[in-house]
Amino acid sequence: MKQWMVIRHKHDAIPDHLDARCGVSNSQRNELSLTSRYATSLSAQLRIDRAARSNTVDRSPPSPAPPVLANLQNSNMIDSLMSPRLGNRRFAASTARCAPAASELQSTEVWLPRPSLVNQNPAHSNSLPRLDKHRVHERSESSNGRKKSEINNKPQRQMTDQERKRQYRIALNFFNKKPERGVQLLTAWGFVKSSPDSLASLLFGRRGLSKSMIGEYIGTLHSPYHSLVLKYFTGMIDIRGLEVDVALRKAMQFFILPKEAEKIDRIIQAFALHYSKSNPKRTSNFRGGWDTIHLLSFAIIMLNTDLHSPNVKQRMTQADFVKNLRGQDKVNGEKNGEDIDRKTLEGIYDRIKKDELKAGDDHVAQVQRVDRAIVGKDKPRLTETPRRLVCYCRLQQVADPTKRQSSTARERDVFLFNDMIVVAKGVRRGSTSMVGCTYTLKQWTVLLGAHVTEFQRGQYEFGLTITCPNKDKIHFNARNFEDRCHFVADVTESIREATEMEQVRLEMEMEHHTTIRSDNQRDSGLPDMDESMKLSNGSNSSAGSSSSSTNNGSSFRRLSFNSLDSGVVEEHLETC
Repeated sequence: MKQWMVIRHKHDAIPDHLDARCGVSNSQRNELSLTSRYATSLSAQLRIDRAARSNTVDRSPPSPAPPVLANLQNSNMIDSLMSPRLGNRRFAASTARCAPAASELQSTEVWLPRPSLVNQNPAHSNSLPRLDKHRVHERSESSNGRKKSEINNKPQRQMTDQERKRQYRIALNFFNKKPERGVQLLTAWGFVKSSPDSLASLLFGRRGLSKSMIGEYIGTLHSPYHSLVLKYFTGMIDIRGLEVDVALRKAMQFFILPKEAEKIDRIIQAFALHYSKSNPKRTSNFRGGWDTIHLLSFAIIMLNTDLHSPNVKQRMTQADFVKNLRGQDKVNGEKNGEDIDRKTLEGIYDRIKKDELKAGDDHVAQVQRVDRAIVGKDKPRLTETPRRLVCYCRLQQVADPTKRQSSTARERDVFLFNDMIVVAKGVRRGSTSMVGCTYTLKQWTVLLGAHVTEFQRGQYEFGLTITCPNKDKIHFNARNFEDRCHFVADVTESIREATEMEQVRLEMEMEHHTTIRSDNQRDSGLPDMDESMKLSNGSNSSAGSSSSSTNNGSSFRRLSFNSLDSGVVEEHLETC
């Protein structure tokens, strides 16, 4: 008794017209049909197919079949086992098989619709047809070379300074939203080199970058590249001759510590190493060296939070701070160390209590101040890391350009951001009804999809109109020609920046989804003959071992019919 594995395709029957086309006799046809149904592997089916073709080389071809059916003769058993997920199949002509017709010599490849499945599963027809990469590469190598040479010879338009600056701002906006994506754009567009020291120099000295996003980026864990960026970044801070808390205060002017404790510890560790190299004499006062400075710096961060956080009710005292650091100056491996100098700890406590550790100002801090100054119903959230204030001006809002109004009526304070515009009314600082408020929100709109135009009518000599994305219009009148020119130029540039940023975002999202799709979606056929032979040989060896170790009369083998590589059906294994 011998056990056979059955791997039968749903369309493995040999049509009669194909047998006549290739000159296969009835006996050979029966043999092919029987052996193809009970072949042990794909390699056996391939050998059968080659044997059938070798018997038909010396025979004269019969009358030609219809074009579609004639092209089917170029397929082999390997092609017939391709997955039904592909909506179409490709058949390449081969001179080793039956002689093609004269009309077929001009085209070496055709596309045929895949036969419909029995279950009509829509998941099997959602893939675009794909060509074999090896065949396409051989056929189109020369044409691709010509196309590349033509593209390289075409003169490319040079970007203007304004377009280049806009591109730089877009890259910064992406960094302020997603640092990794922003660095990718900055590198791809040539604003910074891919080396860690070049990127650290950009993060350290450039304006327009969110300090919180800088802290998030340099605190990235488990990345040697980010560790080097952090090392170069902290090395640019001059902290020579400073106490530990003073040096830490200066360092925090260039970034904001992230919220994760592991990232904070990583940044503080890099700071401690840089401090020990910059202040060797002060570091020698601690037995533990930079390790003690690392511990002390982290304790200073905790003390700053405890003394100045509004959520903490019971504040830490000076005695508690000194007590918490008792016996912490120790060398690696020691259980009980020595105490840190008490006067040093008391001085640190007094300075932190008097002056809170704060990060330096950036564009986000400026937007936060504007956000706190504006009140009103349905006010949008202004504090976003990619958002920055472009300009602030005072204009006269016009209710209807066709009607007259007083020159002092409806004066508005206009805040133009890089992605939106906010119209507010100024409130007197001495007002008792609006204590602490400066502006009352009147109107706002996003700039994506908006446009601005100028007009001159009647008393509105320097008028301008902003058309919102929802087709609403906001009319203003400037005080003079220069104010209108400057404001219209700023609004136009902000609209272009928002539009191009949205285009870049969509392109990157499509590229990301395409990459994921190409990684997850596998071609369900057999891409290469050599690989298929290897896989078939491997399956034969595994089948032999399994058949020798199986004692049951019949077993069941599951072939993934509903998976991405579905090309076969489930069959029971029978014993012969």
